[in-house]
Amino acid sequence: MSGEIEEIGEDIKSTISSKDAEINDVYVAVGKNDLHVLQWALDHVICPGFRISLVHIFPPIKYIPTPVGNLSRSQLSKMQVQVYINEESNRRKNLLEKYIHLCNDAKVPVDTMLVESNSPAKALLDLIPIVNITSLVIGTRPSHSARRAKKGRDIGEYVKMNAPKFCEVKVVGQVQQPKHSFNRRQPEIARNSERKFLECICFSGKFY
Repeated sequence: MSGEIEEIGEDIKSTISSKDAEINDVYVAVGKNDLHVLQWALDHVICPGFRISLVHIFPPIKYIPTPVGNLSRSQLSKMQVQVYINEESNRRKNLLEKYIHLCNDAKVPVDTMLVESNSPAKALLDLIPIVNITSLVIGTRPSHSARRAKKGRDIGEYVKMNAPKFCEVKVVGQVQQPKHSFNRRQPEIARNSERKFLECICFSGKFY
């Protein structure tokens, strides 16, 4: 994996506005085991000139494992906290490497976006109008929300049901995967970057 990840600080909105989705960007939400989701996007969505943007959402660090159990950040020194943050950052880079390699093998340009949030579904829904996402591919995964769990919805289905009309969401299952590809015609998008949603967001450079 090459390139440095650019961490965005307080001025999140202005940075995001400079990285608005291009007409042929396809966003793919990836976690620990979503190679099949990315492969489906490469097989069914990508055309010449298209680009993949990988979106990885991870929870904020509140507790840190130690030999005496999980301790809150306030119970540890700044150096101890930073060491653990660096370790987690390296784990995320290693995780994304397999997805980037898959795109490289398919000769498809790829970007990566890291979003820190406790709610993957909300983070994705808030990200859509800010980055102007018109094509989103996501796998099925259980929701941690008790309300949605009772209704039998997973994160992918919830995002699809609540996404803006200009964003086409495809949910890829583990066994039965959707057979229909995206409509290649992309609608005009009303830009809206006024919603506040992230604790932290990171972008990487381009990979080819």
